[in-house]
Amino acid sequence: MNTQLIGNQAVQVLSQLTRQNLLITDITPQVVFMTNLITLSMGVAHADQKVTEDEVNHLRDTLNKLNLSNRKTIELVLLILTGVKTSKLYSKIDDFLILLVPLSEAEKLLLFGLGYKIAMADSSLDDRERNYLRTLGNRLEIEPRHLDVLEYSFSGKQYIFTDLEEVLTLIDPVRFRDLGTVFINAANNLIEALNKPPKVEEQLSQSTITSVEPRNGEYRKLNDFKIWKQTFRKRVNHLSQLIDDSIQNSLLPITFREKAQNILQRLGSQRFRVAVIGEFSQGKSTLLNALLGEEIQPVRAVPCSGTISVLKYGSVKRVICRYRDLREEEISITEYQAKASISKKAALENREEELLKSEIEEIIFEHPNLSLCRDGVEIIDSPGLNEHPERSSITQKLLKETDAIIFLTNANKVMTQGEIGIIKEMQKQVDMEGTKPLDNLFLVVNFIDCIDNVDDLKDVQDRVNNIAQDSLISGNDRIHFLSAKFALKAILENKSDEYLTTFKNFIESLGNFLTDEKGYVIIQNLTQEFNELAQDCIQELDNAIDNVDISLSASDRQEILEQIGEASGRCVTIHKMVEFLRDQTISISLESWQQYKQGLKARVTAKSEGWKTDYNPIFSRDALIQDYIDQFSSTLQNEVNQWATSQLKDTILTPKLSLLDRGIKEELDALNKSFAHLDEKIGTNFSENFRPILNDFDVSYVVGFAATGVGVGSGAAAAMFFLIPALTVGPAVIAGIIAAVVFGGGLGALGAFDAYKKIINNVCDAGFTEFEKSQVEIEQQIKESINGVFISRSNSVNHIIKQVISDCENRLEQEEKKHQENTDRLRTSISNKKQEFEKEYNTRTNFMPLR
Repeated sequence: MNTQLIGNQAVQVLSQLTRQNLLITDITPQVVFMTNLITLSMGVAHADQKVTEDEVNHLRDTLNKLNLSNRKTIELVLLILTGVKTSKLYSKIDDFLILLVPLSEAEKLLLFGLGYKIAMADSSLDDRERNYLRTLGNRLEIEPRHLDVLEYSFSGKQYIFTDLEEVLTLIDPVRFRDLGTVFINAANNLIEALNKPPKVEEQLSQSTITSVEPRNGEYRKLNDFKIWKQTFRKRVNHLSQLIDDSIQNSLLPITFREKAQNILQRLGSQRFRVAVIGEFSQGKSTLLNALLGEEIQPVRAVPCSGTISVLKYGSVKRVICRYRDLREEEISITEYQAKASISKKAALENREEELLKSEIEEIIFEHPNLSLCRDGVEIIDSPGLNEHPERSSITQKLLKETDAIIFLTNANKVMTQGEIGIIKEMQKQVDMEGTKPLDNLFLVVNFIDCIDNVDDLKDVQDRVNNIAQDSLISGNDRIHFLSAKFALKAILENKSDEYLTTFKNFIESLGNFLTDEKGYVIIQNLTQEFNELAQDCIQELDNAIDNVDISLSASDRQEILEQIGEASGRCVTIHKMVEFLRDQTISISLESWQQYKQGLKARVTAKSEGWKTDYNPIFSRDALIQDYIDQFSSTLQNEVNQWATSQLKDTILTPKLSLLDRGIKEELDALNKSFAHLDEKIGTNFSENFRPILNDFDVSYVVGFAATGVGVGSGAAAAMFFLIPALTVGPAVIAGIIAAVVFGGGLGALGAFDAYKKIINNVCDAGFTEFEKSQVEIEQQIKESINGVFISRSNSVNHIIKQVISDCENRLEQEEKKHQENTDRLRTSISNKKQEFEKEYNTRTNFMPLR
């Protein structure tokens, strides 16, 4: 079963049937087959609009015989039974096909065989049931002749023995050993049914007989050849199955399948073709009827064969007429005998004109009971060649398309100049000089019953031998003297006489020639191609064993190492991005700080007018000055916080970090995609394991961002990110401020308001003097704070990439260990497969027929 064809559509169909949310892992080959069996069985049962109790019981018995052992599968099957019945899936062909398509050729035959078996549960196959099965079979491109075998076996009709052998080979339980007991039990169930005679209520007609069985006597060699073909077909089918399995495991090229199919096709289409030719009124039709064992060809006292007729085996009796304008139609037996002959008037007056006007190219007669045809021989009945307007083209076609030619002559006027001329014309078409005798020509002297005198008979025999042997004909047993009329009479009356004996000797000679000479060439060619193909398979598997380490380990290891290199490379790219954006951010931030600082003193001085104090400039001077210094520091810090929030964080840092994060995310996503591609290529699951690690990037950065205060919008948080150095306003500074106030006019001379203002101004001047001294430290703190944010990004990426690389290296070690185990298993598997091919190759001599 091609499990790759079990996709989302199949999951959806089965989920709807079971009303469960199924996963692809729930859809096993057993579940697919059981669903198809239930659906097909219900479709067959409902096709005739009446579901019988026998059909229901038969389906139940079939399901029980499959012996489902997995509890989950049993539960699913019970749900599927209800679902198919409710949804009527069997009538929704397109949905049904979704589940049918994954089946292999053998599994489809297995399924349809059980379907036909259930259809016959009520001892009859309704036309609507037949049409349902045939329509589905055609949609699935099942070989029609295989469906014929299934249908005819259960309904008791005629089928071709070789086709049955093909079906039995395809449903051999050994084919299903890897799929479990459900398939094996189904195959055993079907084979048992095919080998059991069916119970049919209706009386069968004469044309519905059992399968063709091998026969003895004059047909022994032809039977032997047919049996060899059946046996050889089994071998080719087995080889083809081995090749298919190997192709699925990527061990053999797909062209090997085509070679095996070509052998099968040629083997299936192989037929011996025998042409019966001669002048008009030589008894060709009577001889043909004797060969066929039935009065098929029209017989008259005057010439009657008017066109080429091909008589061949067919499962049913039918006639197809092909016209020169490429039309063809099926006609009745009565019409056949009329079209295959010329009118009495034309036969007596002007045969040539009637033959020239004929629109018929050839007539094909298929029949299940024709003696010689049942053994793989097609007989070509040609019109009389004397006076035929297209004699040259007819003889050329016959020589090209036939294995043997039976040339009839009349014992009463044996080997006329006209007949010798026809044979010589055939010689020229084989050999330009026309001197080479024909090795596939059988000369039959008919009407020997008309020669009463022994001496006359000897004269006839001598004349024929002198004229034909070695000059016109080469080979042993090529000349035969018989009476087609009395041989046919003995056959029809089921009695034995000298005429039947000589006729059987002729048939045996013809069969020996076809098998020993023509057939032997076919055997040689097909077995040689078969053996060469088997040998090529063995050689390919030898190469696969030798190269298994190279093709798997080295390439996969290199892929993983390259992926580690890519991870390192992307880490370097991210670090360069961090450094570039960090330096750019620091430069912009310092420039912004310098611009903001230019108006800082004016803004602080303006806000100092709102300072409040509980101290008196005269009685609590020192405390007042310290209070104003504290308020100066607070006001200055608030101003810095304002810049840190509105400028540094919102305008400068946040956009740069967002840009950095997008760049990092793109690199990590690209890395994850590379791992996914690697997984798809070598069958690992790196991306699945790394996806959570790579996705942690967003979470870790948000946390880090917030921890620095940049990710939060409050001024307090910004202050945590960037703090101005503490102002060192000690006793000396305070004394300086007091002196400035005293010597500047003294506090006593000032009013209370002016005293406060004087002290505030002096505090601001002194504070900014100290503030200016700390600018280098402030700028360094800005740099370090920004660097810290970017470094946190870099460290997070480092952690992620290092974890990925470490996991890769550990995984590589595990993969190498696992790969070695897989390699050993694969090598063993290939070796076992190779042994199967060697077994086929080494048993080749057992199938060569003796000459």
